[in-house]
Amino acid sequence: MLFWNWGTASKVCYNTETDEPDKIGKGCMYSGHFSGSRGDYFKFYVTDVPRFTVDQAVRHSTGTMCNVSSFRYVGEGTFAYEIPEEIKDNQELLDKYMRHMDDTAELYRDIQSYVFEKTGKKERANESARYVLPMSTHTSFVMGFTVEALIHFCQARLCVRAEDKIRELAMGMRDEALRAVPELKARLVPQCQWMLYCPEGKHSCGAYPTRKELKEIINERKNSNN
Repeated sequence: MLFWNWGTASKVCYNTETDEPDKIGKGCMYSGHFSGSRGDYFKFYVTDVPRFTVDQAVRHSTGTMCNVSSFRYVGEGTFAYEIPEEIKDNQELLDKYMRHMDDTAELYRDIQSYVFEKTGKKERANESARYVLPMSTHTSFVMGFTVEALIHFCQARLCVRAEDKIRELAMGMRDEALRAVPELKARLVPQCQWMLYCPEGKHSCGAYPTRKELKEIINERKNSNN
């Protein structure tokens, strides 16, 4: 359906008569002409993700739509939360972290109960109680991407320099998108894999040459052929 819609919108450019617009759509993708694809979205319903990951995801604002579960309208009396991987091997620190979260949940409920008794307004109670919620609190959100936006998101967030949780999210979105449109496989990759050089400069992981290194390689080959 994506390529049919894409081709149907794009064929007007050359007044192309065809009963197979999906071929035009695929041709546009391979040649990098995406304007005809912008009426279609990949939409993902994501649950049990820490709020800090949502904050990172919604920075991708061009070609996207997003709705996030509201801590104002949705109570979080017994909230789920993320545990940092780096402390899981330290039982003492892990226990302290868990106690902190238990205390936070209790304080949340106390504030929520007090404000509701005071005002009679559940929304106001949630508003006041959410002040204590940590960034690791799990939440849900829906995010949609145009093809271009999904490619940009995956190429940025599949990089090994991306934070673990946003990278896991990007991997999950990539896998779901490829189930629907396997033709996107070559593009839903870290940007170095698509561009054949790493744009991270001195922070490069070394999998691909940096832009500077690639230019040096090209110049060396040019000189050796002269």
